[in-house]
Amino acid sequence: MRSKAIRVIGAAAVGMSLLAACSQSTDDNKAEPGASGAAGGAGNCATQRTVDNARKLPEAKPTGLKGDFKVALVRQSGVGDYFEQWGDGATKQIKAAGGSVTVYDARGNNATQVSQLDQAINAKPDVIIVDHGLADSVNPKIDDAIAKGIPVVVYDVAISNCKATYISQDDASIADKILGYMKQDNPSGGKLAYVNVSGIAPLDSRDKVYQQFLKDNPTFTQKARFGKYTESVAADTATEGTAALSAAPDTTLAFAAYDELAKGTLIALRQNGMTNKVKVYGVDVSTADIQLMTEAGSPWRATAATDPANVGAVVARASIAAAGKVDLPQKMTIPATLITQDTLKANGVTNMDTLRKALPELATPDVLGAPWITPIRPGA
Repeated sequence: MRSKAIRVIGAAAVGMSLLAACSQSTDDNKAEPGASGAAGGAGNCATQRTVDNARKLPEAKPTGLKGDFKVALVRQSGVGDYFEQWGDGATKQIKAAGGSVTVYDARGNNATQVSQLDQAINAKPDVIIVDHGLADSVNPKIDDAIAKGIPVVVYDVAISNCKATYISQDDASIADKILGYMKQDNPSGGKLAYVNVSGIAPLDSRDKVYQQFLKDNPTFTQKARFGKYTESVAADTATEGTAALSAAPDTTLAFAAYDELAKGTLIALRQNGMTNKVKVYGVDVSTADIQLMTEAGSPWRATAATDPANVGAVVARASIAAAGKVDLPQKMTIPATLITQDTLKANGVTNMDTLRKALPELATPDVLGAPWITPIRPGA
C-alpha cells in the first residue's frame, strides 16, 4: 500500500518542477544573475549588480504612477500551491494599489513564454514582471521591453540587462540556515546524501555554501549524491535516489536543495526501508510540504523558506514602484526563515495559513513598503 506521503508526493511531482529550475543559466552567467553583453548593460554588469535591501520607497506617491496602472505578469509556473500563492500575493498587492494585472503563464513551455513576452510588450503595460523562466529565452525579450521604455522586474531568472530589477530569495542565507540547523540537530556529524542539480542559479548558490560547509565541518561526510531536473522532479529523483541510497546504506542525513528534491528523497528512503535512520533537511515550503513534515514518522526535520505569497507581494511592490518611475535597486533579496518539524507540531501548523500565524516573521511588509501602497495580508 502507498503511504499518505507518497500519494501527496505523486500528486505534486510535476507541479513544483519549475520552482528553482526556471532560473536555469548558461555557463557564462549561472553564478550571478546579470551577465554582460545585454542592451542597456555595461560589459561588467555582473560585477556591478550588488544587493541593496536598504533602499526605501519615497514617502509621497510618485507623480509618474497612474491611477489605473497596468502590469503584465509573464510566468513559468506549474501545478501546486507554491505558484498559486505566489501569484495570489502578487495580484492582490497590485489590485490593492489601484492597478490591474494581465497574467500570461507559459506552464513550462519556453517558446510559449517568448511569445507571451511579445504579447505583453505589444500591449504596452506600465511595467512587466517576469516570474521564473529560462534565461536564454527571456533575456532578449527583457532587452526589447526596456528598449521600448517598459520597466521590467524579474524574479529568479538569470537576467543580463542592468536596467531590470532582479529579486530573489537570499539563497546563501537559505543554505546557511538549514545547514546550520542540521549541524545543531546532529552535533556529532553524519554521513550525507546530497540531493541537488547543477546549472540552476539559486541551486548553484546553495551548492557553494554546502561545499564550504563540508570543508568547515569534517565530521559531515558525503556518501551519495543524486537529483534529477525533469518534468517530474520528485519521481525521477526518487528513482535515482533509490539506487544511490542502496549503494550507501550507512547514510544518516540528507540535504535536499529544494522541496521537490526533498520529496523525491522521501520516496527513495521508503523504497529502501531507510525512513527511520535518515534525517532529511530541505528548502522551500508549501502546504503539501507541511503535511509531509508533520505526518507520523516523517524524517523531514526542517526546511528554510520564504512565504511564496509574501514574495509575490514584494515583487508586486517593486513593479508598482517601477510603474511610477521610482529608482529601484538592481538587485534585492528576500530573507528566509528556518521552519522546523518541532515548531510545526508544537504550534499545530497544518497549512500555509496556520504557518503564517505561527511564524509572523515570514511577512516582510517593510520591504519596499510605502504609505501609498496598501499592504496586503498573505493568505487573507
